Amino acid sequence: MKTFRLTFLVLMLCLAAVSWAQTLEPNLKWGKPTDAELKMTTYNPDPEAEAVVLCSQTEFRYDLSSGSFKVRMLTKERIKILKEEGKSKANGGISYMYNGHRLGECEELVKLKAMAYNLVDGKLVKTKMEGDMVNHENVTKTIRLTKYTVPQVTVGTVIEVEYEIYSDFVGEIDDWQAQCDIPVMYTSFDVTVPEYFSFSVDERGSYPLEKKIEDINMTMSAGASEGMLQCSGRHYLFVGRNLPALRKKNLLFAPESYGQRVSMELRAFQIPGRMTKYYSTDWNDVDKLLLKAEDFGGRMGKNPLKAEMQQAGVADIADPQERTMAIYRLLKERVKWNEKYSIDAEDAGKVLKERSGSNASINFMLINMLRDAGLEAYPALLRSRDRGFLTVTRATIKEFNTFVVAVKTGDTYSYLDGSIEDGWLDVLPAHLLVDRARVIGKDKVAEWVDLTRLSAAKTRSVVTADLQPDGTLQADVQSKLTGSAAAYLRKEFRTATDSATYVSEQAQELNCEIESLTLTNHHGMGPEVERKMHLTRQCGMAGDMIYLNPWVLNVLDENPLTEEERTLPVEFPQISTENLTTVVTIPEGYEVEELPQPLVIKSDDGTLSCLLASNVEGKKISSRCQIQVGKLFFAPNEYHFVKSFLDEVYKRLQDVIVIKKVS
Repeated sequence: MKTFRLTFLVLMLCLAAVSWAQTLEPNLKWGKPTDAELKMTTYNPDPEAEAVVLCSQTEFRYDLSSGSFKVRMLTKERIKILKEEGKSKANGGISYMYNGHRLGECEELVKLKAMAYNLVDGKLVKTKMEGDMVNHENVTKTIRLTKYTVPQVTVGTVIEVEYEIYSDFVGEIDDWQAQCDIPVMYTSFDVTVPEYFSFSVDERGSYPLEKKIEDINMTMSAGASEGMLQCSGRHYLFVGRNLPALRKKNLLFAPESYGQRVSMELRAFQIPGRMTKYYSTDWNDVDKLLLKAEDFGGRMGKNPLKAEMQQAGVADIADPQERTMAIYRLLKERVKWNEKYSIDAEDAGKVLKERSGSNASINFMLINMLRDAGLEAYPALLRSRDRGFLTVTRATIKEFNTFVVAVKTGDTYSYLDGSIEDGWLDVLPAHLLVDRARVIGKDKVAEWVDLTRLSAAKTRSVVTADLQPDGTLQADVQSKLTGSAAAYLRKEFRTATDSATYVSEQAQELNCEIESLTLTNHHGMGPEVERKMHLTRQCGMAGDMIYLNPWVLNVLDENPLTEEERTLPVEFPQISTENLTTVVTIPEGYEVEELPQPLVIKSDDGTLSCLLASNVEGKKISSRCQIQVGKLFFAPNEYHFVKSFLDEVYKRLQDVIVIKKVS
């Protein structure tokens, strides 16, 4: 009987697995969601999923128009909404190059339609997206964002979206992302390329795709007067099934950078006769195009604040760094950042009139002011970390989304950005700390630079404390914060309701009472901030024992890495050093009963390290904590070490010194 029950259970489980597998079969018929899709309430491989991509198809084809090639990209996607949070998938956006003033080429959105499918009282109800649910936003003079909202979307809805783009950029096929922030049941990438274009193909990621690559014969219409064009070509088909979601994770800027993707890069082309055309495949060509563009290179040399600079005498400041920051302060008094990042800049007069502008607009004004003050200054183009990696092998303007200012203040560059409110020279926001930025200028040879060593957060604190017999710890704290640490403190203070609220929040964070707190250089910008505090904290007690944790300041609040396994890397915001020294005087009649064991832990390359140690001399307990993060990027195979490192450091920071009454 037991054997029969076990066999029956296994059979039922197998049948359930088969049944679920059948529901996973893709439905490739658009406009006809299946009953299984409409009635689906959860996605078994990922029960936490808020929505799931049921089917996604992207197709690239080459067409002929007026004797010239164009690329047609058709995308279709069907999504099932499973939870309330998934309703956000009703809102979408399509970005494309709509204005050819810079490159002489453009893209056109020729079709966009969407439909919502709902079961209401057992009957299928279709709701079409109307034109008033679509709007166009000119992000820059070259980039347009078309936003749309699919109506009547609730939990249980199936959404279908279809759009088509015609592009003049025949040498560029955008990277195809097989994964996204929700699970994908089925996705395909279908590309047909005429013989005149030769692409190299690169597939990356942890979930290999099904693929088919074959040579084919092609027939394309060359126009009414020219008949049909027959040629050979190559067909590429990539298919992904049951791919996991790329969810946001702690210490990771852009999960999509590590998803399954296919990249196609133009390597060679040969178009017969009059259709021969050449494309920018070199970064020097991209530099030239940018420097000729009205809203980039055209913004150099115009300084409407020249008279104010002369009146303020900033050009006469001898030290290049002080001169640079004096100019930046003057500019920021006149113009505030509008919280937008860009490459294209607006006219400086317009920005001054509105007293607000993007980082690009502010940065070009800064470059021109620095040059008028006798300093070399250039744009350093980059792709911010939240947008994923810049592909150096693919020379295209679309790889960049913003730039910072590189200024020579000695033998090397220093860096600034118009978005900075609380920092200093070489203190950039974390998402701008990239390993590849391209410094260009009309009067210089372009070069790649690494920004990952900038913005180092350094905190050095000394705590002098007296321990009372009742377990009260009275401590004087002196701290010096530089780099990103100083910028973070300034931002905390600036965004607090008032100074009393700031002190209260700090006391809550440190689990103490703050009797006095003094900050120096905490307004505006500067290289460092000094902090002095007098605080009181209650130590644990049991009978004649006092349990002292010497780490008065919160060095590590928690370990942000909680997953046991992770296939993605770890990215720290910036390199950092934390130094904390405490000296505690214990009361008469007490002695140290037990000290925690010292901790010394270091990665193989020395870029991640921690030292925790305490010792006793007479009535004084000296404790030292030093934690260093020496690089931003740790590969997936280093995840277990980084997690265990943070686990161990956090655990050991909770250790206490046992102090016993002896008389």
